[in-house]
Amino acid sequence: MKNLSIFLVSICLTLLLANPDARAESSLEEGFKAMKAQFTVMQTRVEKLEATVQSQQKQITAQEETKQVYENRIHELEEKLANADAGNAQPVASVVPPKTQWLPEIGVVGDVVYTQNSSKEDTEGSDRVSLRELELVFGSNVDPYSRLDATISFSDTEDPSLEEAYLTRFGLPFETTARLGKFKPKVGKVLGVHRDSLDTVDEPLVIQEYFGAEGMNKSGLDFTKQLDLPWPVTQQVTFGVLEGGNGEGGTAFGDTRRRPTVYSHLKNYVDLNDTTGLELGLSHMIGSRDEDSSFEVQVLGSDVTLTHHFNANQNMKLQGELFNLNRRETKDFDGNIWGGYALADYRFHPQWSTGFRYDYVQPVDNNRSENPEKEDTGYTGYLTYYQSEFARWRLQFTHKDMITGKDDNAVYLQGTFAIGTHKHKLQ
Repeated sequence: MKNLSIFLVSICLTLLLANPDARAESSLEEGFKAMKAQFTVMQTRVEKLEATVQSQQKQITAQEETKQVYENRIHELEEKLANADAGNAQPVASVVPPKTQWLPEIGVVGDVVYTQNSSKEDTEGSDRVSLRELELVFGSNVDPYSRLDATISFSDTEDPSLEEAYLTRFGLPFETTARLGKFKPKVGKVLGVHRDSLDTVDEPLVIQEYFGAEGMNKSGLDFTKQLDLPWPVTQQVTFGVLEGGNGEGGTAFGDTRRRPTVYSHLKNYVDLNDTTGLELGLSHMIGSRDEDSSFEVQVLGSDVTLTHHFNANQNMKLQGELFNLNRRETKDFDGNIWGGYALADYRFHPQWSTGFRYDYVQPVDNNRSENPEKEDTGYTGYLTYYQSEFARWRLQFTHKDMITGKDDNAVYLQGTFAIGTHKHKLQ
């Protein structure tokens, strides 16, 4: 009996001594998992900071180059003055700075698209390979206070055109920045970017039908200011005046350029946490549909973009825009119509992404007494391969249910490439 008691006591002591070790091992494993998760978050944050540092370094380099140009010019003028004082002044043409100092940044962006669609109409680029757009991009600092940018577009289906050419003036009163010339307005998310910056081959239907096949690029003047308010939301406000009219095929405004279009945009951005950011925007445009002096067309817009980084190589973007167009036509039709899109883009690999876009738009020229419930809708799926930072391939399928009853299925294969110093990044 005594031996049995000793045996039971030994078993109890063994269990008591073993449990703390097991609990300690479990606690150590949980702590390791928590540290691993924190490390992933910190790694993502460090990469974002490194990207910011690289961007700032590029700006510093550009400013240093401009400074060097002015120092060389001052030195040349001082030498000329000294020669003039000595009676040995030389003609101005004899003192020529190195040509490379005065060359602007130059880049080329090519966009080649193969389109195969079910429509029987011989539309632009259908059922063939097309050089949809070749952009020559120029840009340089004019002086420490301003910069000039220009984009000239070529195509195998259209005449050459001046897409953008504007002067940006920094450091104005109230810490504002101004643009003067021809440019894309800062309205929403898609209207103000080039095609090579889109997540899809084409613009959303609401942009194409209301503002133009490639959006809008108009001559005018706008001012942008970063608001410095005491809360953790970055805010930016833009106000501008543009010449009237739409882009190619747009219907929101009239065709007269003499009646200006006035627009404003408020951008709000906040970091929800270390890996998630939210952007909200509000836009307003007011203009004319005919040659009279009244402003009878109003466009109200809202946009939202949510981005989340799962890790350094994977992220998700959810983006949408909604436009309300009030374009008074007659006493019986106030033209209060809607259009918008929703897009989801998933970057599942450093070189691969996939996504889907849904389009909805009520056309301006729809006779609502005959078609009160009809609208154009679209469903787009795509797969993108980023060969490098400046070379990209994209495969896309789009189905459209049109108000005319002529539905369309289209397959696109797109290649976009950029070379040169000043170019649009492709990711």
